[in-house]
Amino acid sequence: MFSSLFDATMTADRIYAKTERGRSELLSRASMLRGRLRAALIVVNGRAPLSALQEVIGDDAQALLDELLRLGCVETVAPDPTGAVPGLADPQLEMRRSDALQRLAPHFGPDVGLVARPLLQAADADAFNRALDHIESRLALYMGRKDAARALAGLRFEL
Repeated sequence: MFSSLFDATMTADRIYAKTERGRSELLSRASMLRGRLRAALIVVNGRAPLSALQEVIGDDAQALLDELLRLGCVETVAPDPTGAVPGLADPQLEMRRSDALQRLAPHFGPDVGLVARPLLQAADADAFNRALDHIESRLALYMGRKDAARALAGLRFEL
């Protein structure tokens, strides 16, 4: 009983990081990852433990990360010896990144990783909003301002 509880705790504390292959998958024009698998890869940051990723990805986070591990897109990394998780990403920011990528994918297709790079690199809500403004202006070129605003509605942080 104690062993299984210990194993569950260790699994929840496991930290995943993108491998070089995982990073190139996100930037690739011919990415083989689709849907929730790609979204899971996006939120992996090398700092957040599985328990934090589950808040963003959902209950199937472990299965998705196991598949990404099998594909060589992520690897497990050792936590900080003090037990601290440096720079733990804001779960709300990670969730909005994932939502934004899912909304942008139909418009930019395989180039979504390139277009959304500033969103993926945003360290805080303000940087995220600025990146979203830039992407909205690109969408507005072919959708019109109103439709572009509608496509990204609800993603911005209220500052």
